[in-house]
Amino acid sequence: MAMTRAPDGMRQRLRCDAARLRQWSEPVPGRVALMLHVSFQCVLLHRLSHHCQRNGWPRLARLWWRLNIIVTGADIHPASDLGPGLFIQNPMGVAIAGRAGSNLSIMAGSGLSRDLERREDVGAGPGLPVLGDDVWIEPHGGVIGPVRVGNRVRIGAGVPVTQDVPDDRELQCPRPRVVMRTAAA
Repeated sequence: MAMTRAPDGMRQRLRCDAARLRQWSEPVPGRVALMLHVSFQCVLLHRLSHHCQRNGWPRLARLWWRLNIIVTGADIHPASDLGPGLFIQNPMGVAIAGRAGSNLSIMAGSGLSRDLERREDVGAGPGLPVLGDDVWIEPHGGVIGPVRVGNRVRIGAGVPVTQDVPDDRELQCPRPRVVMRTAAA
């Protein structure tokens, strides 16, 4: 699983993020409208937090992180290294701790998180997941623990990923079973 080299500058990443937002969301006519879009606010606040973390300003990084939680409802850890083209459709309830390549798409209530029992390091830190490029996580899907997810993977709604996934895969939950209810006597 080879991730493409991400742009180093925060401004370059934000340009890629804005272009991706315009591609997948309703039309955003100008810079002011873009700055008022909650999806872009979420990504911008994370980029500021991560920039501060990388440059040795942990208190300022935590301030941007907390502001992101308050303003958008997204909990994206400052140490999370997320590639350019980040798209978070609805930030409320999103929680991210890990590393991802370019063009990560996350829907409402989804996330990446640490597994407290499994502490091995696959590249993002002890117990944290690493995602490749062009990964799409549908609502309430999640990647938990030291897991590697390949490129061009789509994780379906409500799917918890706890083991490695190769490139070019789609993970879906089994269809729900319809069960006849019996009347209580």
